[in-house]
Amino acid sequence: MATQTTLTVSYTLSPPEGTNSPPSLAPSGAHAFAVEVEKTANIGEYYEALRKSIAAAKEKLGEELTAWRDAVGNTEVGKEKAAKAARAEDEEAEEG
Repeated sequence: MATQTTLTVSYTLSPPEGTNSPPSLAPSGAHAFAVEVEKTANIGEYYEALRKSIAAAKEKLGEELTAWRDAVGNTEVGKEKAAKAARAEDEEAEEG
């Protein structure tokens, strides 16, 4: 008889305004991955099952977060450049 333990992962994103959401994805999500191991399993077998569940979670989240990264695209790059330019101007004003 197998004992069922579950690995649960969740995320909440705050995409920039105007970002087109990837099809079938919401800005927040949660997934449960079963850690299936026999009730009589030793600790090594449990950790092997846990490792497999973590790998499955990593793959699923990687797919979803990559889709969001692609949807956001270079929107955030412009913000970073503007912030760096503003900091440089402030530093010049303080020096001068």
